[in-house]
Amino acid sequence: METVGTRIRQRISELQLGVPEKDIAASIRMAPDVFSRSLNGKRTFTSIELAQLAERLSTSMYWLATGEADPFEARIAARHQYNFAAGSYVNDKDDDTKAVLENLELAYRQVFQGRNDEPTKTATAEEVLELLGEDFVWNFVSNIEEKLGIDVARVEGISSAYSVRAGGRYCILIPRSSNWFHQNSSMAHELGHIFLGHFNTHGEGAEESKEIPAFDFAAQVLLPEKTMSSFDWWTTGQSDVINFLWKHGVSTKYLSNRLRKLGLRVRKEVWDLLELSTFDVLNRPLEGKTFTSLAVAVRTQRAAERRFPDALVAAHMDAVAVGEAPKETLAWMLDVDPEGIEVHPPQTDAVDLDDLAATLGLAAKA
Repeated sequence: METVGTRIRQRISELQLGVPEKDIAASIRMAPDVFSRSLNGKRTFTSIELAQLAERLSTSMYWLATGEADPFEARIAARHQYNFAAGSYVNDKDDDTKAVLENLELAYRQVFQGRNDEPTKTATAEEVLELLGEDFVWNFVSNIEEKLGIDVARVEGISSAYSVRAGGRYCILIPRSSNWFHQNSSMAHELGHIFLGHFNTHGEGAEESKEIPAFDFAAQVLLPEKTMSSFDWWTTGQSDVINFLWKHGVSTKYLSNRLRKLGLRVRKEVWDLLELSTFDVLNRPLEGKTFTSLAVAVRTQRAAERRFPDALVAAHMDAVAVGEAPKETLAWMLDVDPEGIEVHPPQTDAVDLDDLAATLGLAAKA
């Protein structure tokens, strides 16, 4: 029969700590004999001891106590980097990235209490595209939040995108960057992780079985095969290709890869154009362009702005005002000094002392 003690020993073995149990006991300030008796089921671990053990063993207190995945534990499906030398996907979570993810998870956990183990409602790229509507890339972030019910945060300190499930909500986290076209492909990729059901199993990891379908999902959202096939890539002029890039919000490299994947007939001048950088192509002074350099600047500046979901910020402002959340998390999201956040507790109606005394049966007798 599996007990708390067997799960603790299992976790110690998995981590390959290479230290005796007495050292584990010492790290959480438990006497070795008390720790041993608790492991062997002769004594029950206290909640404080379990919490300390969970932190020491990098696991969930809920799992140690029950043997089941914590329904409230945050889950992350990452946009992983591909190591061409190794031929596999690698997790790029350095210390800065971990800190950002932990801060975001904390921000959600402090104000939203939803479970994270409910099955994701899956959808095809075509269904998601229909929900997003026409020309969704003009304001992709807002359309994701308003039409799909998925939050989007943009912050420095990370080099690639992540999709996070915390507090019962989804949030796509993207790095601040001037390259809005990279952000678009990253957000579409993370939508793939979400709507393909990659959060329906515990302990999401970097693996090809999830990454490739997410890439395909993103391509079908940003550059549907029907749209690509209906465009004349053989006789089209440069301005038409540039307008296509702008309309669909993708990079020259992304479009080039999609054309090759679909095996479409493309003339050499188009291939040559797509060899250039996206900004070089968009800024070409050609007749027939449907956008201006000012419009490019607006997209570029917006992509470089730090942002957090309005719902998350508003929930923290309310929680801070009534003392249910610290100012530090709100300050991190707003990128301000916590001391600069003014807290105004909600006003309550004045209490009539005579009425209160009467309610408590303390009114003076006539």
